[in-house]
Amino acid sequence: MISATADAQSVSRKDLRSIERNKFAKTERHTLRTLVTMFASTGLMATAALPSYGFAPEITAAAGLARDSEMVQVSAPSQGLSVATVRAVEFTRGDYQPAAASEFQVKSESKIYYYEGPRAADYLASPRFTSVTSANLMKAAAELVGTPYVFGGQTPGGIDCSGYVLFVYSQFGVELPHSVYQQAKMATKVAIEDAVPGDIVIFNDFSHNGIYAGNGNFYHAPQPGDRVKLAPIFTDRYHLIRFVDIEN
Repeated sequence: MISATADAQSVSRKDLRSIERNKFAKTERHTLRTLVTMFASTGLMATAALPSYGFAPEITAAAGLARDSEMVQVSAPSQGLSVATVRAVEFTRGDYQPAAASEFQVKSESKIYYYEGPRAADYLASPRFTSVTSANLMKAAAELVGTPYVFGGQTPGGIDCSGYVLFVYSQFGVELPHSVYQQAKMATKVAIEDAVPGDIVIFNDFSHNGIYAGNGNFYHAPQPGDRVKLAPIFTDRYHLIRFVDIEN
Protein backbone atom coordinates (compact mmCIF):
# COMPACT_ATOMS: atom_id res chain seq x y z
CA MET A 1 0.00 0.00 0.00
CA ILE A 2 2.76 2.40 0.93
CA SER A 3 4.77 1.44 -2.18
CA ALA A 4 1.82 2.15 -4.48
CA THR A 5 1.29 5.56 -2.94
CA ALA A 6 4.99 6.41 -3.35
CA ASP A 7 4.90 5.35 -6.99
CA ALA A 8 1.84 7.51 -7.58
CA GLN A 9 3.55 10.50 -5.98
CA SER A 10 6.72 9.83 -8.04
CA VAL A 11 4.80 9.73 -11.34
CA SER A 12 2.92 12.85 -10.45
CA ARG A 13 6.18 14.78 -9.88
CA LYS A 14 7.58 13.65 -13.26
CA ASP A 15 4.38 14.70 -14.98
CA LEU A 16 4.47 18.09 -13.32
CA ARG A 17 8.08 18.71 -14.40
CA SER A 18 7.23 17.67 -17.96
CA ILE A 19 4.24 19.98 -18.01
CA GLU A 20 6.39 22.85 -16.76
CA ARG A 21 9.05 22.21 -19.43
CA ASN A 22 6.39 22.14 -22.16
CA LYS A 23 4.90 25.41 -20.94
CA PHE A 24 8.35 27.10 -20.96
CA ALA A 25 9.10 25.85 -24.49
CA LYS A 26 5.74 27.11 -25.77
CA THR A 27 6.37 30.51 -24.16
CA GLU A 28 9.79 30.80 -25.87
CA ARG A 29 8.33 29.85 -29.29
CA HIS A 30 5.50 32.37 -28.86
CA THR A 31 7.96 35.15 -27.96
CA LEU A 32 10.15 34.36 -30.99
CA ARG A 33 7.16 34.40 -33.37
CA THR A 34 6.05 37.73 -31.91
CA LEU A 35 9.46 39.31 -32.51
CA VAL A 36 9.70 37.98 -36.08
CA THR A 37 6.20 39.26 -36.85
CA MET A 38 7.03 42.71 -35.46
CA PHE A 39 10.22 43.01 -37.55
CA ALA A 40 8.46 41.84 -40.70
CA SER A 41 5.59 44.28 -40.22
CA THR A 42 7.98 47.17 -39.66
CA GLY A 43 9.87 46.35 -42.87
CA LEU A 44 6.70 46.12 -44.93
CA MET A 45 5.43 49.45 -43.60
CA ALA A 46 8.76 51.17 -44.40
CA THR A 47 8.80 49.78 -47.93
CA ALA A 48 5.23 50.85 -48.60
CA ALA A 49 5.98 54.34 -47.31
CA LEU A 50 9.02 54.94 -49.56
CA PRO A 51 7.08 56.45 -52.49
CA SER A 52 5.33 58.81 -50.07
CA TYR A 53 8.33 60.50 -48.56
CA GLY A 54 11.26 59.39 -50.70
CA PHE A 55 10.29 61.27 -53.85
CA ALA A 56 8.67 64.68 -54.29
CA PRO A 57 5.95 64.74 -56.97
CA GLU A 58 7.79 67.47 -58.84
CA ILE A 59 10.94 65.34 -59.02
CA THR A 60 9.22 62.11 -60.02
CA ALA A 61 7.26 63.81 -62.80
CA ALA A 62 10.27 65.68 -64.14
CA ALA A 63 12.38 62.50 -64.07
CA GLY A 64 9.79 60.50 -65.98
CA LEU A 65 8.99 58.24 -63.02
CA ALA A 66 5.33 59.17 -62.83
CA ARG A 67 2.81 57.25 -64.88
CA ASP A 68 0.42 60.16 -65.23
CA SER A 69 1.60 63.74 -64.93
CA GLU A 70 0.54 67.08 -66.28
CA MET A 71 2.25 70.43 -66.79
CA VAL A 72 0.20 73.40 -65.64
CA GLN A 73 1.37 76.82 -66.83
CA VAL A 74 1.17 79.39 -64.07
CA SER A 75 2.91 82.42 -65.54
CA ALA A 76 3.51 84.18 -68.82
CA PRO A 77 6.52 83.16 -70.93
CA SER A 78 9.78 84.90 -70.06
CA GLN A 79 12.51 84.95 -72.72
CA GLY A 80 10.99 81.92 -74.41
CA LEU A 81 10.56 79.89 -71.22
CA SER A 82 7.37 79.17 -69.30
CA VAL A 83 7.34 78.82 -65.52
CA ALA A 84 5.30 75.73 -64.70
CA THR A 85 4.35 73.51 -61.78
CA VAL A 86 4.18 69.73 -62.01
CA ARG A 87 1.56 67.43 -60.45
CA ALA A 88 2.52 63.76 -60.34
CA VAL A 89 -0.15 61.05 -60.07
CA GLU A 90 0.16 57.29 -59.51
CA PHE A 91 3.86 56.94 -58.82
CA THR A 92 5.22 53.72 -60.27
CA ARG A 93 8.81 52.76 -59.55
CA GLY A 94 10.73 52.09 -62.78
CA ASP A 95 7.98 53.29 -65.13
CA TYR A 96 10.04 55.51 -67.46
CA GLN A 97 11.27 55.76 -71.04
CA PRO A 98 15.04 55.77 -71.77
CA ALA A 99 16.38 58.81 -73.66
CA ALA A 100 18.70 58.51 -76.61
CA ALA A 101 21.93 60.54 -76.64
CA SER A 102 20.86 62.19 -79.89
CA GLU A 103 18.02 63.94 -78.05
CA PHE A 104 20.58 66.04 -76.17
CA GLN A 105 22.53 67.17 -79.24
CA VAL A 106 22.15 70.78 -80.31
CA LYS A 107 20.87 70.85 -83.86
CA SER A 108 21.39 73.88 -86.11
CA GLU A 109 18.52 74.67 -88.45
CA SER A 110 20.20 77.70 -89.99
CA LYS A 111 20.27 77.68 -93.78
CA ILE A 112 22.16 79.88 -96.21
CA TYR A 113 19.82 80.80 -99.05
CA TYR A 114 21.13 80.67 -102.59
CA TYR A 115 22.89 83.91 -103.53
CA GLU A 116 25.14 84.71 -106.49
CA GLY A 117 25.37 88.49 -106.19
CA PRO A 118 28.33 90.62 -105.15
CA ARG A 119 29.82 90.05 -101.73
CA ALA A 120 31.56 92.35 -99.28
CA ALA A 121 34.96 91.68 -100.82
CA ASP A 122 33.61 92.65 -104.24
CA TYR A 123 32.23 95.95 -102.93
CA LEU A 124 35.48 96.72 -101.09
CA ALA A 125 37.34 96.33 -104.40
CA SER A 126 34.75 98.43 -106.25
CA PRO A 127 32.45 100.45 -103.95
CA ARG A 128 28.86 100.85 -105.02
CA PHE A 129 28.45 104.32 -103.50
CA THR A 130 30.97 107.13 -103.97
CA SER A 131 29.76 109.24 -101.04
CA VAL A 132 28.75 108.27 -97.51
CA THR A 133 25.43 110.00 -96.84
CA SER A 134 22.51 109.16 -94.57
CA ALA A 135 20.28 108.74 -97.62
CA ASN A 136 22.63 106.25 -99.28
CA LEU A 137 23.15 104.33 -96.04
CA MET A 138 19.41 104.09 -95.49
CA LYS A 139 18.95 102.87 -99.06
CA ALA A 140 21.57 100.15 -98.67
CA ALA A 141 20.17 99.12 -95.27
CA ALA A 142 16.54 99.02 -96.46
CA GLU A 143 17.39 96.85 -99.47
CA LEU A 144 18.25 93.98 -97.13
CA VAL A 145 14.94 94.05 -95.25
CA GLY A 146 13.52 90.51 -95.32
CA THR A 147 16.90 88.78 -95.47
CA PRO A 148 16.76 85.70 -93.20
CA TYR A 149 18.89 85.68 -90.07
CA VAL A 150 21.71 83.16 -90.30
CA PHE A 151 24.39 83.05 -87.64
CA GLY A 152 27.74 83.84 -89.27
CA GLY A 153 26.10 85.04 -92.50
CA GLN A 154 27.17 88.24 -94.25
CA THR A 155 25.34 88.23 -97.58
CA PRO A 156 21.72 88.66 -98.77
CA GLY A 157 21.57 84.86 -98.74
CA GLY A 158 21.60 84.89 -94.93
CA ILE A 159 23.00 87.38 -92.46
CA ASP A 160 23.52 88.09 -88.76
CA CYS A 161 23.68 91.44 -86.95
CA SER A 162 27.37 92.29 -87.37
CA GLY A 163 27.39 90.65 -90.83
CA TYR A 164 24.56 93.00 -91.79
CA VAL A 165 26.50 96.11 -90.71
CA LEU A 166 29.61 94.73 -92.42
CA PHE A 167 27.81 94.16 -95.74
CA VAL A 168 26.05 97.54 -95.80
CA TYR A 169 29.26 99.45 -95.10
CA SER A 170 31.28 97.39 -97.55
CA GLN A 171 29.19 99.03 -100.30
CA PHE A 172 30.84 102.31 -99.31
CA GLY A 173 34.35 100.87 -99.37
CA VAL A 174 34.52 100.59 -95.56
CA GLU A 175 36.06 97.31 -94.42
CA LEU A 176 34.79 95.98 -91.08
CA PRO A 177 35.45 92.86 -88.99
CA HIS A 178 32.60 90.36 -88.53
CA SER A 179 32.20 91.02 -84.80
CA VAL A 180 30.05 93.43 -82.78
CA TYR A 181 32.82 93.95 -80.25
CA GLN A 182 35.55 94.57 -82.83
CA GLN A 183 33.34 96.90 -84.84
CA ALA A 184 32.61 98.90 -81.69
CA LYS A 185 36.28 99.22 -80.83
CA MET A 186 37.31 100.65 -84.20
CA ALA A 187 34.70 103.45 -84.21
CA THR A 188 34.06 106.76 -82.48
CA LYS A 189 31.34 107.07 -79.88
CA VAL A 190 28.57 109.53 -80.76
CA ALA A 191 26.21 111.33 -78.37
CA ILE A 192 22.54 110.54 -78.96
CA GLU A 193 21.78 114.18 -79.72
CA ASP A 194 24.46 114.19 -82.43
CA ALA A 195 23.47 110.86 -84.02
CA VAL A 196 22.36 110.72 -87.66
CA PRO A 197 20.83 107.92 -89.74
CA GLY A 198 23.62 105.57 -90.70
CA ASP A 199 25.37 105.60 -87.33
CA ILE A 200 25.62 102.26 -85.54
CA VAL A 201 23.58 101.16 -82.51
CA ILE A 202 25.69 99.00 -80.17
CA PHE A 203 24.20 97.22 -77.18
CA ASN A 204 26.28 97.93 -74.08
CA ASP A 205 27.08 94.24 -73.55
CA PHE A 206 28.15 93.90 -77.22
CA SER A 207 25.50 91.23 -77.80
CA HIS A 208 23.87 93.01 -80.75
CA ASN A 209 24.11 95.94 -83.14
CA GLY A 210 22.25 97.56 -86.02
CA ILE A 211 22.09 100.67 -88.21
CA TYR A 212 20.48 103.75 -86.68
CA ALA A 213 17.52 105.06 -88.69
CA GLY A 214 16.55 108.06 -86.53
CA ASN A 215 13.63 108.65 -84.15
CA GLY A 216 14.61 105.74 -81.88
CA ASN A 217 14.53 103.15 -84.68
CA PHE A 218 17.19 100.96 -86.27
CA TYR A 219 17.62 98.41 -89.04
CA HIS A 220 18.90 95.11 -87.67
CA ALA A 221 19.09 91.32 -88.12
CA PRO A 222 17.35 90.21 -84.92
CA GLN A 223 17.72 86.50 -84.20
CA PRO A 224 17.35 82.97 -85.63
CA GLY A 225 13.95 82.48 -87.25
CA ASP A 226 13.59 86.20 -87.91
CA ARG A 227 14.58 88.53 -90.77
CA VAL A 228 16.22 91.91 -91.24
CA LYS A 229 13.75 94.63 -90.30
CA LEU A 230 13.24 98.22 -89.25
CA ALA A 231 12.19 98.31 -85.60
CA PRO A 232 12.30 100.44 -82.45
CA ILE A 233 15.46 100.15 -80.37
CA PHE A 234 13.99 97.91 -77.69
CA THR A 235 16.41 98.66 -74.86
CA ASP A 236 17.92 101.73 -73.25
CA ARG A 237 21.21 99.92 -72.68
CA TYR A 238 22.93 100.95 -75.88
CA HIS A 239 25.23 103.60 -77.30
CA LEU A 240 25.96 104.95 -80.79
CA ILE A 241 29.17 104.85 -82.78
CA ARG A 242 30.36 106.18 -86.15
CA PHE A 243 32.88 104.57 -88.52
CA VAL A 244 33.33 107.46 -90.97
CA ASP A 245 31.96 110.96 -91.41
CA ILE A 246 28.39 110.88 -92.71
CA GLU A 247 27.10 113.66 -94.95
CA ASN A 248 23.49 114.80 -94.70
